[in-house]
Amino acid sequence: MLATKLIATGVTHLTDARYFAAWEVNYLAFPLGPAGVDWVTLNAMREWISGPEIVLELGEGVVPIAIGSAMLREMQGNHINLALVPFTAPAAAQKELVDGGINLFVKLPVAGYQTADDLRDYLEEQTLAEAVILDFESGGITWKDLTEGYPFGLAELHELLHIRPIFLQIALGDTDPKQVVAEQSMIGFAVRGSSEEKVGYKNFDDLDPLFEGLEVFD
Repeated sequence: MLATKLIATGVTHLTDARYFAAWEVNYLAFPLGPAGVDWVTLNAMREWISGPEIVLELGEGVVPIAIGSAMLREMQGNHINLALVPFTAPAAAQKELVDGGINLFVKLPVAGYQTADDLRDYLEEQTLAEAVILDFESGGITWKDLTEGYPFGLAELHELLHIRPIFLQIALGDTDPKQVVAEQSMIGFAVRGSSEEKVGYKNFDDLDPLFEGLEVFD
């Protein structure tokens, strides 16, 4: 059992899927498209895991082009009612998904040049999102950076976390993840899958400290 919710995105192979499911993450997001998986592969992997809710990750190349009745029927037919879209996805595409019974997570990358006010504006625009992944990792921003005020400080982060339900995607370093959970009003953490070193094998040394740090023993 983990001390907070977890969403794993970018899952493209069974090694990642089984690792995350074994840690009992709440959500597994599979990217649809040429750089990700197709429906056959996604459903084949689902047969090997249980527990997490399946999320369809729709990237820049899929939204808004692929959103329409055919995509909605495909999601409904495959019993998926949650989609992860980039914050740049047009409001019309997001509304089409929501009107079709699909709940939305939105991913918002954070760059070093952005201010807390910039992010506040973006978050306030995401009125259809059930939750937002605030992705500091893609911009190379660590928890230590925030403690030192770059690109803004923990006080500003705390304010942002009250605008929308948020998952944090950030490298914590030596910081205790349970301490972050206790001090910040967030849904939980987001992590991202990566390629295998060889088929069926992957080193998870970069992720183990987070999961082990969040583990709660009954």
